[in-house]
Amino acid sequence: MRKYSGMKMHNRGLMKILTRQIRIFLLISAVYFFRSCSPDPSLEILESYSISFENGSGQRVLPGDKIDVVMRVFDNLNKSVDSVKVNFEIISGGGSLSISSDFTGSKGKAQTEWTIGGESRTSVVRASIYKSSGKYLTYKDMTTTCFIPDTWIEVTDDPDGSITDMIADTVNHLTFMVAKGALYMQGNRYFIWEKINEPLLEIPRTIEMDRNRVIYVSTWSGDVVKSTDHGESWEKCTKPYPEDPYYVYMSVSNDNYIWVGKFDYPTRFSKDGGISWQDANALSTFLNGNTYRLKNGILVNHGTNGISRNRFNISYDDGLTWISRETPGYSTVIYVTRNDEIFIGTQENGFTFYQTTNLGLTYKKVHSVFPQWGTTMENNIFTKWNGFYYIIVPGYGILKSVDLVHYENYWRNSNLNDLFIDHNGVLIAKDWDYKTVYYWKNSD
Repeated sequence: MRKYSGMKMHNRGLMKILTRQIRIFLLISAVYFFRSCSPDPSLEILESYSISFENGSGQRVLPGDKIDVVMRVFDNLNKSVDSVKVNFEIISGGGSLSISSDFTGSKGKAQTEWTIGGESRTSVVRASIYKSSGKYLTYKDMTTTCFIPDTWIEVTDDPDGSITDMIADTVNHLTFMVAKGALYMQGNRYFIWEKINEPLLEIPRTIEMDRNRVIYVSTWSGDVVKSTDHGESWEKCTKPYPEDPYYVYMSVSNDNYIWVGKFDYPTRFSKDGGISWQDANALSTFLNGNTYRLKNGILVNHGTNGISRNRFNISYDDGLTWISRETPGYSTVIYVTRNDEIFIGTQENGFTFYQTTNLGLTYKKVHSVFPQWGTTMENNIFTKWNGFYYIIVPGYGILKSVDLVHYENYWRNSNLNDLFIDHNGVLIAKDWDYKTVYYWKNSD
């Protein structure tokens, strides 16, 4: 009986100890549970506030530009938060700040002035946020693209990242480009573009300009639209192929004739600014390529849709009839200088340039390069500026020449597909990915 009572008392003691331990465990668990439900102070800025730069990231700037960096802090009720400390710091690109620290005022703003240094393409300033107690909360970066002279500056933003064509009017200091199915005019800086909102310019495809500075735009619906006042106003030309609603290939020759071509249709041309059109008879098997008027009145043309090597076309009667002559390899482009020197680019042995002095009867090889890939040649192969030719070879890069006989590598980049030059002489090279361009501005 005593033995039993002792065992019972012993068990009661164990139960009390176990109960106490369970209570302690539950208390600790509750503490951890409620702590886990409490906000993390380090996340307070994300949950209770919103922060942003008033003038945003992604600006395009030049070295020496001054930018107001304004950080705004609001609570979750969209009310301004004052007495928040903001430290400003340049992360990359160099330059200077007017002040390195500021407190938000009644409007929730802290600010400094940033002078761009131009040490790198990407310039970054960081704003670090602190509570009034001094506790660090978070940071936010403002990034700019700095267009440094004598440096290729890569751009992947729209619209210019998607450029497909361009003209430059050096007399009236204007440059227009086609990109993303719209027409743009260059702004007060060479990397700023302003969209032209004109109902007649419905999905532009290509743009050309004649020697009288008349601008012509072809659209994806097969229209040709022109401006005789440097883009101030626009009017439709007579449609060259009224029976077909799709795009045309268009170019303007150095005698101001407009040339258009289309698959399964004859090449047509207009002598009167697009008022009327006529067939270029024997060119009916070719899409329109480059066309030039020589000083003796002869027209020369390079056809781009012939399967044979007879791609050099000559007309002695103002485009009514044509004869074709063979070119070396599979030629892709023709170029005629102001002195009537004729050069042809071919895909023979990589990419080879030839010169002919007798209208295609014989050719002389002048230069060869070896691109990594080939392409159709709806490209601006030859572009001249300030006495030099800049020649884009897709899949190879850019060549430079003073006479198209002697060449030097200007920029070896196998990703390039096209090249444009604006009215200030800024080179704009297009990447094959159709979303990247590279700007080059000479410091001189």
